[in-house]
Amino acid sequence: MLIVLLPEDLQEVPQDTTLVHWWRLERDGSLQGEGRDTLNGLKTRFPAERLRALAPATAVSLYRLDMPVRRTASIRAALPFALEDQLSQDLELLHCVPGPRRRDGRLAAAVVEIESMERWQHLFASQQWRVEALIPLPALHADDAPEEGLLVRPSPWPSAVPQALITAPDQEPALIETGMLQLWLRRRLGSLPEAQRVVRASGFSREALGLEDSPDVVFSRDPGTVEVNHALKYCLQPSPPLTLLTGSFATSMAAPPWRKLRPVMVAAGVLVAVMLAQFSLEWMMLASERDRLVAGIQTVFESSLPNSRMVQPVTQFRQVLDGNAAGNTAQRGGALLHEALAVVAQTPNASITQFRATPDEVEIELQLASFAELEALRAGLAARPGLQETLQGADSASEGVTARLKVSRRES
Repeated sequence: MLIVLLPEDLQEVPQDTTLVHWWRLERDGSLQGEGRDTLNGLKTRFPAERLRALAPATAVSLYRLDMPVRRTASIRAALPFALEDQLSQDLELLHCVPGPRRRDGRLAAAVVEIESMERWQHLFASQQWRVEALIPLPALHADDAPEEGLLVRPSPWPSAVPQALITAPDQEPALIETGMLQLWLRRRLGSLPEAQRVVRASGFSREALGLEDSPDVVFSRDPGTVEVNHALKYCLQPSPPLTLLTGSFATSMAAPPWRKLRPVMVAAGVLVAVMLAQFSLEWMMLASERDRLVAGIQTVFESSLPNSRMVQPVTQFRQVLDGNAAGNTAQRGGALLHEALAVVAQTPNASITQFRATPDEVEIELQLASFAELEALRAGLAARPGLQETLQGADSASEGVTARLKVSRRES
């Protein structure tokens, strides 16, 4: 991640040559590089790096307020009016940003001029570089407050004039020019009860802080130092607690909303890829099974109907089966008629006037000379193995005897 410190006097420098201090951090917070360069140069060197910016202390003021409301929307609506007594400018010219609640239960807030936000917005837009977060520089030291009193140390951050970093348990961190430090301390200590007038300093003597004539102030030296690398880790948080990119500036300068959904999108992409791979594998297996079945059908078709061209094998097989069934039925009915007519042909003076045949039976109408010949014909039919005859009727006339016989297969 790339972190840049915006210049204090941006309006006086052409934006294409604006120099910014920068630090490059790894995910674990280790410092990989630092220096000073233009945004254009940084864009060329680190085109794929995520970018977060630090607003200079001279352009942003931090406050700590008693805000009983808890809803975010209510806090945003009430914040400008809660700050009105502490601000000397018109509220319409200021951008007020609510922050997190501190350990004492009070709300942190930042105030910056809208004009400054617009200049920074234009600076990054000219380089087509989106900023994920814009953090007030003093806010990086919010967790460095002492248990009581004031902690005064030299500022480690680059600036046009030397600055001092002041932290306290009941106030937001502040970066004060060393030339204004004595006046600031005098006013700050004057607002505290006598029991809380405690000052710990590193790099400053009691005389340098203007406390030699303040016997009621407890002064002690602090051996600690401020490390830039440790403070920069504040910027690595997924969502820094106090960022100026809210309201109308949230969409104009911050990273696009979909970037926050990048892990979800990656997971969804992986899931879709796995599902596509699974569907492709199943499709290949089904295609292989289909080819195997087609080859099997073709083999059966060629062996069963060697002289036919396969077009619709199921329909062709059904037609062949239906045709064989019809042929068998016709063959069975023809055999029965042949046997019945063979017996009639052996009978003298017998003639067939009409007949009706089905696959299972034959009805014959005969003309015979006498009943004796009729009985002889019936005896001949009954003598045939597997045949059964039934006399349907007989009439006698001058021409002879007319009879109707039904011949069928005998049930075994």
